[in-house]
Amino acid sequence: MSLLNFLCLCTFCTCLAAWDPPIIMIPGQGSIMGKEISRSRVQKIIGYYGIPYAQPPVEKLRFSAPDTDNLVSWEGVRNITDYMPACLQTEKDIREEAKPFLDFFYPSYNDITMDEDCLYLNVFVPYGNRPSGLATIVWIHPGNFTTGSPSMWNPHTLVYRHRIIVVTIAWRLNIMGFFTTGDGEAPGNYGLMDQQAAMMWVKKNIKLFGGNEDNITLMGYGTGGVSVGLHMINPKSREYFHKAIIMSANFLNPSVVKYPKEDERLLETFLKSGCTKKPTSILIECLKNVDAKELVKETSHINWRPLIDVSLSNSTLPFLTELPKAHFERGDFHKVPFLTGYTDMEDILAYSSQIDDMAVNNVSNDNLQQILTDIVNSDIPVINGSESACVYNYDHITDSVMFFYGPSSGRDFKDINCLRQIMANFTTERSYASPTFLHARYVSKEQPTFVYRFDRKPITSWVVENIPEWVSVPHLYDLIYVWGMPYWQEFDDKVWEARDKRMSDIIMSLWTSFAKTSDPTNASSYAIAWESFKEESPQMMIMDGSFNMTNSRKVNYKAFEFWNEYYPKVLQIATQCCNTTEDGSVSIQASCGLLIILILLHYLHII
Repeated sequence: MSLLNFLCLCTFCTCLAAWDPPIIMIPGQGSIMGKEISRSRVQKIIGYYGIPYAQPPVEKLRFSAPDTDNLVSWEGVRNITDYMPACLQTEKDIREEAKPFLDFFYPSYNDITMDEDCLYLNVFVPYGNRPSGLATIVWIHPGNFTTGSPSMWNPHTLVYRHRIIVVTIAWRLNIMGFFTTGDGEAPGNYGLMDQQAAMMWVKKNIKLFGGNEDNITLMGYGTGGVSVGLHMINPKSREYFHKAIIMSANFLNPSVVKYPKEDERLLETFLKSGCTKKPTSILIECLKNVDAKELVKETSHINWRPLIDVSLSNSTLPFLTELPKAHFERGDFHKVPFLTGYTDMEDILAYSSQIDDMAVNNVSNDNLQQILTDIVNSDIPVINGSESACVYNYDHITDSVMFFYGPSSGRDFKDINCLRQIMANFTTERSYASPTFLHARYVSKEQPTFVYRFDRKPITSWVVENIPEWVSVPHLYDLIYVWGMPYWQEFDDKVWEARDKRMSDIIMSLWTSFAKTSDPTNASSYAIAWESFKEESPQMMIMDGSFNMTNSRKVNYKAFEFWNEYYPKVLQIATQCCNTTEDGSVSIQASCGLLIILILLHYLHII
């Protein structure tokens, strides 16, 4: 053999050795092999799929906190080449307003594999020599606490283009994640505890994958963002992350959590399963033997969400002891660099059909008042018991909202575009913009805080063909840019507008720069001046392609004051007007109305 051939053969052997699938030894569990994920010959990352971070939550572990004391272990090399099944869910739980995005983004949802044994995470790292000290993003998916899966989110573009580690996790949803008996038998919040267990695993082991265990960003969207907010106030969770990204989440609204008593009537549902309500120890024992898929199916109509679980159990620490806002008011939260924001038409798709129907008929103040009344009534506490003497002042509540959002006194409007804009402003400012602004105000007192409003509607026509033309950026559609979807292999048969690719490049650069350095511009490839949000200068970035900071012409700061300061007072007073006699009812009603007027005058700086 010639020397040249010998050298070539040695080089070839070296190349083969360098391309061997990487294997990582996880202490206490076992060895796991990575899978090469290729976008092209050179665009490669490594994925470690299906790593168990807790014992399977089945049989006796159903409706229990995740068991992390004895992690799943194995002999030999674990070689999982795809995602493990998603946690149990049903298509009926997908909100109507989310379906246009899901149809475009993940049309194969009907084919998703699901199982009760679902507590797994996935780690995606850059390809090549083992990295070290990389920033890590832990993603908590959206889905109204009832749907969603790690398999929906392709991390390739973020990892390959920005050399960052991305971890996606599965956690229990719906009844499997949030059911409570109102006592220690089933204290609830298992889904949040699952997230926390996954975060603990990442903190402990990410260094094995080349990550920096002291540079972990928790990122979530929608109810995933609500989850991030809850981890900011949970004492144990605070140990496991160092930055927070919360997108399009109404975290500080009281309605995002509930009290256990709200689930008392739910117990009647389980009589159909052959289980008895009392004692709850027998109920839980019975429910642990009911088919899990049937349980999820039978309770798909329930509005599952996190619980204030203080005093429910002596065996596990409560996850949430009070309303989240109370923690922030007294400064009791994880003080970390913070990036947050919302889109300019968050919930509009929930009302777009109703608005367009009005265009066919008559657009008037009455139309507007009726739809706003229906929405704000959901803020009003339920009066318990048919014999209650409490009379709520619904009119005062609606009048306050109409005063702020309706036309000037004595005027009417006939323009459907005007109604559309009012509804877009109302739904976004009420549920997303105002709580986001308030959350940023609290955190900015302690840590660098960056706020945005996403105004850039995708230009690629087939992406937005399922939403009305007049709608700008509804809930979820900014994720197209955050996750680099224009570069996803799933869309290779589609043509993307170059401007959408450019926008995605910028957003990914800003988000990953924040994860790396606590500043979205420090490590970004783009010269964008994103000023930090401060209480005395509450600026936010308007992401419309121009990337300019806000001013009073683009953002209605008065709306934030209305929802965060004035409206809660109106709601409190209007729902405390109780009467014991007919005469007393009239006098108390009048007093409440006068008090609301005084608050309004003070709010307008008239007195």
